[in-house]
Amino acid sequence: MNTPENTNLFSLLLFLIVFSGCRQQAGNFDVEKTIADVTSKFPQLPKGTSRQTEYYKLIRTVITGEKNVQLQLWSTPPDIKDTQQIITITNSQGQHYAIPFFSNTYRDYWNFQSDSLLPDISKTNTTFENEFVTALNVLNLHDTLRTGEMVFYETLISLLNCRQVSANDSLAFLGMSWANNYDLPPEDSDSCRARSIRNFEAIKKEIYPNSPFYYTAFLDAQNNGIYQIKIKRRQSKNFDLAMKIYRQDCIIHILTM
Repeated sequence: MNTPENTNLFSLLLFLIVFSGCRQQAGNFDVEKTIADVTSKFPQLPKGTSRQTEYYKLIRTVITGEKNVQLQLWSTPPDIKDTQQIITITNSQGQHYAIPFFSNTYRDYWNFQSDSLLPDISKTNTTFENEFVTALNVLNLHDTLRTGEMVFYETLISLLNCRQVSANDSLAFLGMSWANNYDLPPEDSDSCRARSIRNFEAIKKEIYPNSPFYYTAFLDAQNNGIYQIKIKRRQSKNFDLAMKIYRQDCIIHILTM
């Protein structure tokens, strides 16, 4: 038997289902627009012919912090030789920001230490550090809870699967990844090894704490980089990100029969 109470309960449940579906569709639309916008801003990022959230594959999602910040990593299809990725950050208000996560081909974006730019590669005219700080500012993630700082380290550790390294991890610093890419000029193996030694010597000098700041380092084995982060003893709520980034790959041309 239907009663006014049962009718009202049914109407409320129906409203919640419809409202939840609308919010989910709106959220998906916002992510689509965010990724489409960043691919238009940076022509170095490949674009799909229709929806970018169908062209780019969602690799990983991380939700972190008291403010319920969502991090997502998107990647180009496997048939793209030079893989490009995008990081999206969503705050608790549902606002999104997309950050390019370019391959090591775009050396100006990473501002690699002890390295040179490739002459035939278009410049991005920005850096990963600048883009990440902009994301924190736009999404209002600076607060006394140190949300911006936490989001950054969750990006490194949980989203990108980096691991913290110490000056004793010489194998991590001196290890070299061989990248077979015929679109880039090949490198001499001896010069690559010399670069990795220079990287190690530069990093280990600053990896231990001292006043008024200290550095810590993270190895990104998948993307062949080491991120050295300058930690300041902050007095304000802003996270002042400062990075030195080192390239760990060596470009070779493998001849096949």
